[in-house]
Amino acid sequence: MDIFLPALKIGICALFAVISTRFQFLDGAGTLAATAVGLVIIFAGGIAWFAILLLFLLLGIAATKYRYKYKERKGLHERGNGMRKARNVLANGTLPAVTALLAPVFSRGEMAIPFAAAIAVATADTFASELGVLSEKVYLITTLQRTDVGTNGGVSWLGEGAALLGSLAISIPAVFLLGLDPVWMPFIAAVGFLGCQVDSLLGATLQGGEIGTEEQLPSDAVLTNSDVNLLSIAVAALIAFVYAVLLF
Repeated sequence: MDIFLPALKIGICALFAVISTRFQFLDGAGTLAATAVGLVIIFAGGIAWFAILLLFLLLGIAATKYRYKYKERKGLHERGNGMRKARNVLANGTLPAVTALLAPVFSRGEMAIPFAAAIAVATADTFASELGVLSEKVYLITTLQRTDVGTNGGVSWLGEGAALLGSLAISIPAVFLLGLDPVWMPFIAAVGFLGCQVDSLLGATLQGGEIGTEEQLPSDAVLTNSDVNLLSIAVAALIAFVYAVLLF
């Protein structure tokens, strides 16, 4: 039994790596990064914690693939046939891994809240980015003036609704899988949605207003897209940590 559980956890991560490679969910480096993050989370947090991470990955892939050809024609698609790269995985997975590593230090139940909040932000942002670009009317979050679809910091009613849906898609199952009191569900959903707004603000102010990729940054960019993702998740996770662990 002592050997069986670690072997099961390694097997789960290995199976994920095989499936990811087979169906090209992530590129090679992205698969290695996701497997490393998954191993940290499944050993430090547990299988239920890994299930939340896996749910985010599957939902993110589904959102990315949704109407991919249309987004490709418009130049609004995730490059590489929608496959996520290592930098995308690490930007979204570093903070959840850190919270999992802190679970033995603090109460596991307490650390489950910032963990779920971090995943909720990542899912909300992915939904907002991948579904929001289908909107016809987009507004810059800092000025609320009309802007081009795909502009960093652009928001829309569809994107905001998608962000809330993404946050709820994590907060609801997280309450049950992580054994949290249901009262935490709206808190996690709200923090996830808030983190997505922080992402948009950083995108509009520090990522640069022009559309660009990690390889071709806008001329006024200070941060890359991965930097923005990491910082917005960090802000949300910190809020959840302070409230759940230090104040509640």
